[in-house]
Amino acid sequence: MPTPLKRNPKPCNEGGFGVVEIVVGMFLIGLLAVAFLPILVQSVRVSDTNVTIAEATQVVAQQLERVGAAGSSCSAVKAVTASVPAAVETKRGFLQPHLRLNLPSTDVCAEPYLRVVQMRVWASAVGSNDELAAAETLILLDAP
Repeated sequence: MPTPLKRNPKPCNEGGFGVVEIVVGMFLIGLLAVAFLPILVQSVRVSDTNVTIAEATQVVAQQLERVGAAGSSCSAVKAVTASVPAAVETKRGFLQPHLRLNLPSTDVCAEPYLRVVQMRVWASAVGSNDELAAAETLILLDAP
């Protein structure tokens, strides 16, 4: 006859986690969080810079539209570029647009007139000379 199996008289009760396992798990999660913290901080900085550059690009585009709306006459474009544009308020501060027309100051707008001139538009933070966004374009001036 086969021998009867011996049963363990004490039942084993190992269901669930102990305090040591929970502390070790929290420690490992903390280490991972500390390891990813510099990446998170850097991504927030890059995101902030990208938003500022996008806002500056919008300001540059608005200035180009303003010059285009002035028309194609020499005197109108000179008048627009002679005035200093007002600073534009954004969510992150103020941006200052700048315009430069590559036209000699000795150039007089007289008949007959047909020239292609270069214009440069850029935006910087108020109080700073650092360009955040810039664009160059050619303008056909066909009237005095």
